[in-house]
Amino acid sequence: MRIKKDFEDHYRKLLGELYEKFIDFSLRPLKKAIRINTIKVFDDLLPENLEGIVSGETNIGIDSLYNLRQYPFNLKIKATDVLKRLKERGWEIERIAFYKYGFWVSHPGRRDIGNTLEFQLGYYYSQEAASMIPPIVLDPKPGETVLDLAAAPGSKTTQMAMHMENKGIILAVDVDKYRLKALSSNLQKQGVINTLVLHMDGRKIKDLNITFDKVLLDAPCSGTGAIRKSFKTFIIWNERMIQRLSRLQKQLILSAFDVLKEDGILVYSTCSIEPEENEEVVNYLLYKKENARIERIEVPNLKRSEPILEWRGERYFSDIKYTLRIWPWDNDTEGFYVAKIRKI
Repeated sequence: MRIKKDFEDHYRKLLGELYEKFIDFSLRPLKKAIRINTIKVFDDLLPENLEGIVSGETNIGIDSLYNLRQYPFNLKIKATDVLKRLKERGWEIERIAFYKYGFWVSHPGRRDIGNTLEFQLGYYYSQEAASMIPPIVLDPKPGETVLDLAAAPGSKTTQMAMHMENKGIILAVDVDKYRLKALSSNLQKQGVINTLVLHMDGRKIKDLNITFDKVLLDAPCSGTGAIRKSFKTFIIWNERMIQRLSRLQKQLILSAFDVLKEDGILVYSTCSIEPEENEEVVNYLLYKKENARIERIEVPNLKRSEPILEWRGERYFSDIKYTLRIWPWDNDTEGFYVAKIRKI
């Protein structure tokens, strides 16, 4: 695999002795994962019910955290029924340790987990494991008003709707009208009825004169944490792209914070591992908004690494240490970054 020299120089500086480990993991196939959709499927995901269905540990110690209910559907199908069907077709299934509804799936002869009747019926969603973390951190509740500021294609939107049991309101915004088609299709397939879709530049969201209990900004990013899905990043990466994206992310995070209610929660996330797109963006928000406070993130069973508190001579606010930085080797996922911010 050819790696651009600028890319190598940059990441050797960022990672030091971990650079070779980063390249090794970046070249490994990304593990497939699914999320059970409790909007349509009855939640019977208890350790005793998973015996004989999943490989490895069935009791991950967090099942009592969630007991999501179907709404408005009352389909006579259980989560374990869906998993059994996949197992009967040769799929190997393992629990994702940090999320009750997440499962690793693998097959000796195929990777098309989205090519099943159960997927088309919306009984589960094919979603990268690290992508499930931001909605877990935001923790939207039934009845709340939630903004998803860069929503397409809808992985996290549909997950939030599931956690809200289809109650309350999600405003799903995206600037790309073509990606909105995928978002609308996924909302329909997953049975989501509490979400409005809006084609809009997220930087102008304040013009709507609406405030929200919670906001998710899974920002457009360089995808350097997701190289395992796209090796072309090794070639197309450049400093100007990172700087351009960082400027956009800073504008978006200010817009997201401005429409948050007092005491509301903003979750900022990317699948980038660039400090300029992560810690620096959150640091910029703290600098601009005195009423922004970083909240500590606790996700049971999730392995994490230390955030970057200084980069290229700039020292960030000390509270950045409470944000979540995940390298690909921490949980064998994409690299990811998540910050939880409260408006005080």
